[in-house]
Amino acid sequence: MKLLNFFFLIWRTWLWVSVMLGLICFSPIGAILVSFEKTYPLFHIFCRNWCRFVLLINGFWYILKMSSKIDLDQSYIICPNHTSKFDIILLFAIFPKPFVFMGKKNVSSIWFFEWFYNKTMITFERGSVSSAFSAYRKADKLLKSGMSIVIFPEGQVPPSSVRLGAFKLGAFKLAINNKVSILPLTFLDNKRKYPEDQLSLMLGALRVILHDPIETNQLDLKKSKSLRDKTYNIINKTLIQDEA
Repeated sequence: MKLLNFFFLIWRTWLWVSVMLGLICFSPIGAILVSFEKTYPLFHIFCRNWCRFVLLINGFWYILKMSSKIDLDQSYIICPNHTSKFDIILLFAIFPKPFVFMGKKNVSSIWFFEWFYNKTMITFERGSVSSAFSAYRKADKLLKSGMSIVIFPEGQVPPSSVRLGAFKLGAFKLAINNKVSILPLTFLDNKRKYPEDQLSLMLGALRVILHDPIETNQLDLKKSKSLRDKTYNIINKTLIQDEA
């Protein structure tokens, strides 16, 4: 068992080393591209192709089922279930248009990576009202410019025993305020094949479902909870059906 755990540790370490290798090698150009809104899509193209390459050299590939109702010329608030850090790699690999993550600050103790993280994401300090307000103002601006935003409505990766954690309201209030659609996204295999809290891995296909967008044009903030619950039910029902 100890030998097997050591093997899994090396394998998981190599996956993140391969991700960081691309970022470090690309950093001189990447640092320029992420500094300007007009050049950010070029950075996203690099991330998308590098993450696809990383998946393959680590023994994974993806199978994407995407609703025909998705208009890639529109901006969305993308709401995936959160299964592990692996979700970020897979999101870059599967989504064909540029997007920005929204997440908390101070995820790395390494200055350069934290700088890069803050330049490529909408970040905020948990518990700080002013930081959250600033983040939502930036999100408003990006949505109006046509950029999509990824928000994990669970807020964090739930324990492996939990199929889907409770959703927070922030993403849904933001969608209603900006009259942009919610795009539910279900990761079917990440929790099982790349669990956050276990030293284990399973090679193979990673299935992703991009569901029908949920329109918000006719909604006001009083409907935030019903929008949240509808999104939750779509993802949860899909996970239950896959377990059957």
